[in-house]
Amino acid sequence: MKAGITILICTYNGAARLPATLQHIAQQHVPASLPCEVILVDNASADNTAQLAQSGWEKYDTSLELTIITEPRPGLTYARETGFAHAAYEYIILCDDDNWLGPSYIETVFSIMEQHPAIGLLGGRGEFIYETPPPEWITILNLYAGGAQATENGQVADGVVYGAGATLRKSAYEALVRNGFISALTDRVGYQLSSGGDYELCYALALAGYSIWYDERLYFQHFITSNRLTQAYCLTYIEESSRCFSVLEPYKILLKTGSTSRKVFRRELIKSFGYHVKKTASLLFKNAFSKKSPAERIGYQLKLTLLKRRLRSYRQYSIMEDNFSKAVSLRATLRQASLDLAGPQDSLEEGVKAV
Repeated sequence: MKAGITILICTYNGAARLPATLQHIAQQHVPASLPCEVILVDNASADNTAQLAQSGWEKYDTSLELTIITEPRPGLTYARETGFAHAAYEYIILCDDDNWLGPSYIETVFSIMEQHPAIGLLGGRGEFIYETPPPEWITILNLYAGGAQATENGQVADGVVYGAGATLRKSAYEALVRNGFISALTDRVGYQLSSGGDYELCYALALAGYSIWYDERLYFQHFITSNRLTQAYCLTYIEESSRCFSVLEPYKILLKTGSTSRKVFRRELIKSFGYHVKKTASLLFKNAFSKKSPAERIGYQLKLTLLKRRLRSYRQYSIMEDNFSKAVSLRATLRQASLDLAGPQDSLEEGVKAV
């Protein structure tokens, strides 16, 4: 795999968001010795996304080449898979169409990934930039990809980083696919708000023995449009994004325990259910007996809705058990195969225990 950087932007009807995103990429400090490309995947857009991107890019004073690809299947996961297949370089920056990368992002990513060959996915630090002043309650929810992801740079304790601004090692992803990994989540489809594909990828990479890292030097701004600051939008996001829980929780339990036993899985699932029940009860108590401002009450009501949707997910027990079996099968395949994993420093067994 060629050492270099592919900046991958996947977009659906992104004509209004892309100009600022592309401008920040064009302003990157990229050494002449560092190979770099920009790929834009137009995911079944109905606006003039592709034309606007091409004409806008030609106005920038940059040596970076922009390639535009069309992926007709709706879904961020499909768009990313197409981008991965076309990427010429080993390190793929997942730049959402509302992510404004800091000027040294590319250079810093390359340095970190070259120094640490065990990293499968590397996360950065997003700062929210709002199109209009946000309501007070929006900060209580913490729904969107932003903020510090760990207290220090290095491998993250919970084994996941958000996809916005993250960097994927292409050879690691290809090793997963060769050995049967198929994402169960399609992420956002058009204006639908399903999610979780980034966490699923983190968990699969961890099963393969790769590390999931965070580095605060990878700073970017995450532009939040006004329509995402309404109660209606947040309720829809909570409802649709909660569907990923039945896929992600089995991965999490397998990586936490290292056990393939269904008995252990069931025990951990009961513990997880109990944790969410206690959390919900605590929130209900606080809502009932503590004084809050109107904004705080909205925030807590939305958090309560999120917890209730999470609790409802446990009704899908049979689906979760089936997904656990699939994760176990994937881990077994990865262990049995003689994978060329581009030299991760940790063994597969150590990688699983470390998460």
